[in-house]
Amino acid sequence: MSSSFRKRVPAGQQAKPPPATRLNPHSAQLLVSTGVPSLDDVLGGGLPVGGVLLIEQDRQTGYSNTLLSYFASQAIAAGHKLCIVNADQKVDLKSQLPGWASAVRDPAVESAGAAEANKETSKGADDTNAMKIAWRYKNLPKISSGDNETDNKTNNNSSSLPGMAAEVQFCERFDLSLRIPGDVVDKAQPVIIDGDAISIMASEERYDGDMYRCVLDRILELVQDGFSSLTPLKPNIERTILRIELRSLGSGFWQGSSNTSILQFLHELRGLLRYSYAACVISFPVHLYEEAGVRLPIVRRIEHLCDAVIELESFEGTYASPADIVARQARTDEASSQDYHGFLHIHKLPRLNSLTASMGRLSLLHTGGGSANNLAFRLRRKKFSIETYHLPIEGGTVERRVPGKEEDKKAQGRQSVGKGGVGCGSTPGRKDPLEF
Repeated sequence: MSSSFRKRVPAGQQAKPPPATRLNPHSAQLLVSTGVPSLDDVLGGGLPVGGVLLIEQDRQTGYSNTLLSYFASQAIAAGHKLCIVNADQKVDLKSQLPGWASAVRDPAVESAGAAEANKETSKGADDTNAMKIAWRYKNLPKISSGDNETDNKTNNNSSSLPGMAAEVQFCERFDLSLRIPGDVVDKAQPVIIDGDAISIMASEERYDGDMYRCVLDRILELVQDGFSSLTPLKPNIERTILRIELRSLGSGFWQGSSNTSILQFLHELRGLLRYSYAACVISFPVHLYEEAGVRLPIVRRIEHLCDAVIELESFEGTYASPADIVARQARTDEASSQDYHGFLHIHKLPRLNSLTASMGRLSLLHTGGGSANNLAFRLRRKKFSIETYHLPIEGGTVERRVPGKEEDKKAQGRQSVGKGGVGCGSTPGRKDPLEF
């Protein structure tokens, strides 16, 4: 029987967790954010480090690419290492990644803000000396002025003061209408493996055209370069997280040595990430693995090899006809923003270090029970969000339905009592007082 006592370690000798991470209170698993707070909530607090999230993308839409762009922006915001693999097309991060909604990331602006904050601090000290306050009011906490913009500026300036290293947020706020500056992306030094690079590597004799094998070896090199939990870090180097994106894995551009190459790739990838400080998100074109509307058995095996599986089922790519798609795009922003864009299906939840998923205990959107289609997503002009699905109000919320004269007459006819059916205590031809 093992003892429950633990050796007390001084605070200075305790290992610090990587930036922008937190522990899952249910399983003590280290978590990272996907960049979308509502998706973190659905997953039970975030994506576990060492786990694989599979996003089954929908046909004719690019909502999965939006989630991947959030994941990449969060990697740059948190200072994590980013690796993007895309065999379908070239990746241009400077035009795809959403920018921060509130934080200032330009060093020149930060230094100017620090100088301005120092001036405000010295000015506030002079005012304090000039004005005498009762001693019992000096230590009271400050009350926000109610002006969000002023409060945000004060917080940003105070966090950028020299000698005051602000903690990196677990999940930043992003704005889809903005873009991360190009110099910030260049400083992050992301590793991009596009189709041309994969083809050159796969042409080597040891790979014999197997693109899955060469990509796996490249990921292995990245993990061993400071992200493996089995090798100690060099002195004076802080631990960080490796974020991996595999876009449209298994599409027609991917070539393997056999039909089961993708299964072998996922099996080895998951075993590699289990002993590393890395997290992986994969988008999978599930509609390419269907015959006559029925999914092939390999899809179920692919889902089994991933730790978490979600599916984006958009209304445009599933139910609507081409005419409906054109009509929906022609709507105004005010009307279209009030509609859901599709369902979010949860096929599998992460259960690392635990036998049960922690979503039912930690999630506010979904408790694990009820209908499987009670979650939907919206893509607004500035953000992507996951919400609980509710049926729309009859008649819509944009225009109000007012009954006409003919409808009024029909309603009065239904309310009036017929000759053959008179209610208790009522008079023929008049409204029954007991009818509600």
